[in-house]
Amino acid sequence: MKTDPLIALEDVWLEYPREKGLQATTILENINLRILENDIVALLGPSGCGKSTLVRLIAGLIKPTRGTVKFHDRELEGVCPGVAMVFQNFALFPWLTVAGNVRLPLQQLRLPDEQIAERSARSLEMVGLTGYEDTYPRELSGGMKQRVGIARALAVNPEVLCMDEPFSALDVLTAESLRNELGRLCADPRNPLRTMVSVTHNIEEAVFLAKRILVLAARPGRVAVDIPNPLAYPRVPSSSEFGAIVAQIHAALTHQELPEPSQQRAPSSAAVHPIPHVNVNEIIGLTTVVSTQPRNIIELGDDLGYEFSKLLLIIKAAELLDLVTTPGENVLLTETGRRVLAADLAGRKAILRERMVALPLFERLVRLCESNPDRQISIIEFFDYLREWFPRENLPELARTIIGWGRFAGLLAYSSVAVGLPETSAM
Repeated sequence: MKTDPLIALEDVWLEYPREKGLQATTILENINLRILENDIVALLGPSGCGKSTLVRLIAGLIKPTRGTVKFHDRELEGVCPGVAMVFQNFALFPWLTVAGNVRLPLQQLRLPDEQIAERSARSLEMVGLTGYEDTYPRELSGGMKQRVGIARALAVNPEVLCMDEPFSALDVLTAESLRNELGRLCADPRNPLRTMVSVTHNIEEAVFLAKRILVLAARPGRVAVDIPNPLAYPRVPSSSEFGAIVAQIHAALTHQELPEPSQQRAPSSAAVHPIPHVNVNEIIGLTTVVSTQPRNIIELGDDLGYEFSKLLLIIKAAELLDLVTTPGENVLLTETGRRVLAADLAGRKAILRERMVALPLFERLVRLCESNPDRQISIIEFFDYLREWFPRENLPELARTIIGWGRFAGLLAYSSVAVGLPETSAM
């Protein structure tokens, strides 16, 4: 078996320049990664950890700020010739038929017509789309559109298939069906494509498909844990061996995503950090669920039916507000959490307001509003501050979360033109 990597990332950093000459924002830090022939690698981690950026570096779609990306031991210059990409938004040309979309990259390779027809037919057969050659994308379901995207990628005979959350835009049943189809390809020794790199938020999907699972940590993005998956194909999600690897990844993700105790009460002079994109009712609901006894994080996710990444965001938010603590893999209610549950609505708002102003983000916003005679800042100023503090965040989503938390606690008032302090608030 070959031991030389198909793709190697050596001391790779990716930084985005900040406006006005300020310090650059580091997106990925010191990435060292070897992808061997027949590797099937899944990238997992919290939002903002750089998973999609990393897979684009592998494909040569973007260039690192520092370090090198190599393909067959040669530094990449532009798009990697041996990599094909599948995106979550399908990226089909609506004016082309299914066959036309699959043939397009083959035509760009200037292959003979007979070879184009043969490759197109073979790749469509591999994803179960034989008979749909003359159909247009508008006539297809989401799952079938994604099958076309995969067939188009397979048609060019890539050495490596890179996928950026290929199932996230699909409904649960369609995603499950397509995941099984891809699993069948992984298990088929006749399939010439045996090397894949996939970004996912779904732990079970990663264990079902991948031979290695890389857990990334965030801010800046870096490889925290590299977990091998020795299970033979086809894999059985109900087996104890499958469950053991899922639990191992759960634990690794929990360790990466939950804040350390020293992070929970940052002083006002500390750096400003974004808050998790969850609403306050979800946070209070979590405290209610763990009010009678400590709950194991993995069991809690199963009972509530939340995706694990979503549950961790809610737990992290509750920790930031000092409502729960997380020793090991358990979630325990704090004294503040017990006070919140025992209080009436007005009392809950007062306690949460007190906890929010202890967070650097809200403390800074309050000071900005208090510095103005009308005790408010315009929406434009509000977004300018967020853009300065969090240049790579989804600002509309973050703004909605901040305003939602602040309004719930009576800390912020909001209109279509301004964000400010309520007239009745006493800071």
